[in-house]
Amino acid sequence: MTARPAAPGKRAATERPAAPGKRAAKERPAPPGKRGATEQPAAPNKRGATERPAASNKRGATERPAAPRIRAARARADEQARAATPKRRARRVKAKSEADDAELGPPRPPELDWDDTPSGSAEEARAQRWAARGEELFQQLADHGASLHEYRADLKEGRFVWLAPGGRVSAEATARLLCSWSRATSVLVMAWADPLVSGAGIERVDGMPAEQDSIDEAGAWQVAMAAADACGAAYLYRVSSPQAWYFLALDDLTFSPKRASFHPGAPVGLVLRAIGEVREAIGSRAEPADVIRDRISALSDSLIHQARYAYRDTDWVARLERTGACLMHLAKRIPRASYSAIAAGQRIDEWLERELAVELLNALSLIEDEWSLFG
Repeated sequence: MTARPAAPGKRAATERPAAPGKRAAKERPAPPGKRGATEQPAAPNKRGATERPAASNKRGATERPAAPRIRAARARADEQARAATPKRRARRVKAKSEADDAELGPPRPPELDWDDTPSGSAEEARAQRWAARGEELFQQLADHGASLHEYRADLKEGRFVWLAPGGRVSAEATARLLCSWSRATSVLVMAWADPLVSGAGIERVDGMPAEQDSIDEAGAWQVAMAAADACGAAYLYRVSSPQAWYFLALDDLTFSPKRASFHPGAPVGLVLRAIGEVREAIGSRAEPADVIRDRISALSDSLIHQARYAYRDTDWVARLERTGACLMHLAKRIPRASYSAIAAGQRIDEWLERELAVELLNALSLIEDEWSLFG
């Protein structure tokens, strides 16, 4: 039979295209407007087998980028981050430990950073010797459970004690004043040259000046250690206050004190002495305004500190705090070089003005008169 033409809109059986996604068995040319099977595009969203990409999220071997390098870089970054974290934690732990030691530990002699290289210097040998004695003292206190106890000093009686939390004296030693060093003026005064405490200090040491100016902290320690050597002290102890350092020679340490209680002496003498020094500095006009302000501020801090520390639970607390507040007000009367002071129209000079100096002297005289009633 002859081949019947296909119906309109139909194709002959021999010309029927392959099913979707399939190819014709033979390379039969396509009808007009069509391409051959070899050029037939893939189904929608598909590609030919020769152009078919790799599986999902994959590429052909020849087109695959250097992913291992990216992963290696990320891995190195992760390793660095993991390695850096313990270092930060270690620093925080160390800082917290040091803060705890500073808060809980008792006052200790300074950690002097001396070179271990033998040099034959007498000062270095002296410093190492007294540092070893200081460690020996604190080791004895630790062995008797008194290393964390507060201390008190009564120079009038020559008594230095450590107090347990309940107020009982846990350790005791005799005390003599070696010298004092002012933190505001950097002036060091030996005990025998101070009329207010000369009776509680060591005797004059030949060859040592009674007073020295422009002494720093290390220099104050050197003078104190030399004086302790001269008087044959067993231990050297520094008592610190906001105003000054007091270096004491301790002897006859005992953990079986004769008196189990301690009552501090009246602070009248120390208050009058400190106020007298401030009045002399203002009246002589030998110190700049900044130094005078620092003197008065340091004395104020010292009295408030003593009220809350050595004289707490005594009748002197209110009087010491009130005097400290008055002194702080006087210190603020001395203008400080700042933008606010200039904006307020205050005159900023290196030296005290005469009118302000007279006001300060009159106020200090009133405080002296008040404390002299208890002397």
